[in-house]
Amino acid sequence: MTNLKIVDGSGEIVSVNKNLYQILDKLPAPNAKFNLSKDQKYWYDYFGQQLVDTRKLTKPDLIHLVQLATAVDYYIQNENKIREMGFIGGVVQIFKGGASNVSGFISARKSFIAEINGLSKHFGFSFSDRSKLQENKESNTGQYDVFKDFLKEKHG
Repeated sequence: MTNLKIVDGSGEIVSVNKNLYQILDKLPAPNAKFNLSKDQKYWYDYFGQQLVDTRKLTKPDLIHLVQLATAVDYYIQNENKIREMGFIGGVVQIFKGGASNVSGFISARKSFIAEINGLSKHFGFSFSDRSKLQENKESNTGQYDVFKDFLKEKHG
């Protein structure tokens, strides 16, 4: 196991497992313990292959990929149920006393959309989010870096 040295919050250099940060060049099958459905495996493969192609997918990201695949599958199932039930029942729930409220399907829909949007942001699926994931290249500003000299002095 190869270790990578990084600087922690206190300025100390610590070793971390380099394998966690290796870019995956092939999408591994989802872990069997997740027990993904056929549709969830489809979404896992669909989004996973796109992420492998971007050269930004790592092993720790796989749990988020499973979450995304599951959320997309549940969102689609939920949307189909709303369409099947129509406006009354699928969108608006009417109680025996005449009161009405948004249905549980609409509440679930909002939850799935929020989860999908959060995971999409994590993976940089929108144009705006992709630009934030770009690697920052060090530019020469002509400024003296005291912190770099401190680390060099302390750790060689």
